[in-house]
Amino acid sequence: MRSSKRKYFLGVLGLVLIFASIQIYFHFYPSNDENDLLFKKIRSKTIKSVIDRKSIDYSNHGATYIVYGNDSLPTHTGWNEKIQIGDSIIKAKGTLKLVIKNNWKIDTLDYESNIDEVLSTNF
Repeated sequence: MRSSKRKYFLGVLGLVLIFASIQIYFHFYPSNDENDLLFKKIRSKTIKSVIDRKSIDYSNHGATYIVYGNDSLPTHTGWNEKIQIGDSIIKAKGTLKLVIKNNWKIDTLDYESNIDEVLSTNF
């Protein structure tokens, strides 16, 4: 009887350790396949526009977007305070740097510097 309880305990402990080690591995070594597809889509765009609105897609884990003209771009969560409705946005084709201009400041936001956060490719 004690032997079966011990086997059960060791089996559960083994599964927990395997699951925890997989989680830790992917936390420290994230897969960038999703970001590679996103970066390819963003690099192919040339943007010179004004931000019409900001959007949150609650059906996609609360993904945030900026909407300009008939198009949109996903944004990182830390960028929300830097981007306002009415700001001008400029991005040259082939780059991942988005320039945000308004009357008071100019910011450059770089998608590549935030590779830890996987963004949505549904835009």
